[in-house]
Amino acid sequence: MTMTRKTFLQSGAATVAMSAAPSLGLGATIRGTPKDTLLTDAIVLTMDAERRAYHSGYVWLRDDRIFRVGPMNELGQLPDGITHRALNRRLIMPGLVNCHTHLSNGILRGIYDEMPLEVWFAKGMWPVLDSLDARAAEAAADLSLLELMNTGVTTTASGEIPAAHPDMIDAVLTSVARSGIRAVVSRIAMDSADDSSGAQFIPPAYRDQPQFAADEVRRLQKRFNSARIRVVPEALGVLRCTPEMIKNLHAVAVDSDTLFTMHAASSQDERDESRRRFGHGSITELESMGVLGPKTLLAHAIWLDDREIASLAERQTGVSHNPVSNAYYASGVSRLPQLLAAGVRVGIGVDGASTNNSQNVWESMKMAMLFQKQHLEQASFGSAELALELMTRGGAAALHMQDQIGSLEAGKLADLIVIDIDRPALAPTQTIISNLVYSNDPWAVRDVYVDGQLRVSDGRHTALSSDAIIRNARSALAGILARSGLDDYLSKRSRWQWR
Repeated sequence: MTMTRKTFLQSGAATVAMSAAPSLGLGATIRGTPKDTLLTDAIVLTMDAERRAYHSGYVWLRDDRIFRVGPMNELGQLPDGITHRALNRRLIMPGLVNCHTHLSNGILRGIYDEMPLEVWFAKGMWPVLDSLDARAAEAAADLSLLELMNTGVTTTASGEIPAAHPDMIDAVLTSVARSGIRAVVSRIAMDSADDSSGAQFIPPAYRDQPQFAADEVRRLQKRFNSARIRVVPEALGVLRCTPEMIKNLHAVAVDSDTLFTMHAASSQDERDESRRRFGHGSITELESMGVLGPKTLLAHAIWLDDREIASLAERQTGVSHNPVSNAYYASGVSRLPQLLAAGVRVGIGVDGASTNNSQNVWESMKMAMLFQKQHLEQASFGSAELALELMTRGGAAALHMQDQIGSLEAGKLADLIVIDIDRPALAPTQTIISNLVYSNDPWAVRDVYVDGQLRVSDGRHTALSSDAIIRNARSALAGILARSGLDDYLSKRSRWQWR
């Protein structure tokens, strides 16, 4: 089934309720303030409900909000006393919304490539987590955030596993606060002692007590919650958590009015084991516990039957579609057309660098379309426009933040990016929307605004030092490889004759 603009507009992911800005007549003027920033003479993609786009438009920022958006011929005389930037036909669009990653995995890219399952169990998973202390996690988060923000992400969701080093998530959140990004960060907990499935087994050291996990979320919320950052609870999965853990953490989310997140229906093994244990799929089991619904976000959600898709739509549960990491582990192809047609809130995520290598959201957009074309044997599926919609307004809806981010509309938060379209990979500009997604030049993003503040200027982050972050990442990974024993494995993995 082909997802059209009409069906997307009718879906839950496309619903946005915003108060209208006061209209200006043609040629009218309005006074600015010293805190205003006016970006003019740009191609503007609003991603609003009507998908208005301007060949020559402006975006007016006031404090941390968008004040006005429109075509240049309706702007009138430029007001005095404000910051004005003429962008000379660069492109402005909403900041990208990445619905799923693991920031602390940023330094682990490449080590899991084609790793045999026996090595993954012996050295790859738990020994690496044992070695991922606060120092390494902060270095990894800095690296992930540098790549995400420099390529246009203004909001990200991230899940972290701090059981071996309780302070590692504090370190990740410290990095998040320093970067200036908008973030939803989940503290992941698990407690199942069921060892009937090796792929789902949890070592004792990683089993939290439900009350402790809930208390830790509250501690982190008290320390780190802000206008930009929200700490939320996550029960890792229906097979790795007891019902008590899932329900306790869901209650924390309800009490603190935050998201509740989980990994769900993410592999063939989970599908088969869930059917063996419960007699049905993971989503049906979660529905029976009463934890689906508004403000629940599920990562992956690949292995779904029709009834489960309908349940996600009915409950307005968000889904992060992670096409590259799904392919990395051959976990399956999401039923994306059916999810969208049903009205499920779907966004796109890159997943962690350990299961993707890249944090390139533009690549994830491209693959979200191409994998479906190949799987469906239907070249007409989707479009570059749909991919951009999923990574902006779709992601905002999946995070249940559609009233704040995801489109350029008066009253919404001033999260936006500026793209240089005069680059070889993005030429010619007659097909610029297609080029953005399918030509995929992530470094064409030049400026990134979060809350109206310039966080990336001409391709360089204003607070994060690229040289220092790369140096720290190299040092941190060396320590992890040595402690986990993976340094010897990696040195022997290559068939090339290194000297």
